[in-house]
Amino acid sequence: MKKVGVKIEVIPEVGDLLKPSNFFSVTKLDDVADCLKYPGKSKTLEDMDNAIRKGVKE
Repeated sequence: MKKVGVKIEVIPEVGDLLKPSNFFSVTKLDDVADCLKYPGKSKTLEDMDNAIRKGVKE
């Protein structure tokens, strides 16, 4: 059964600051960097500029 709510940390040293506890567990870059791979050809700065211009017009 799931519990509803947000776990928080109380940090009294800075005036009883309430801060959400870490939502995700600690990871290393190597654990997640694989999702950054792009299978296509690299984009040039000109390609990126053109895409931005197109997006602004829309």
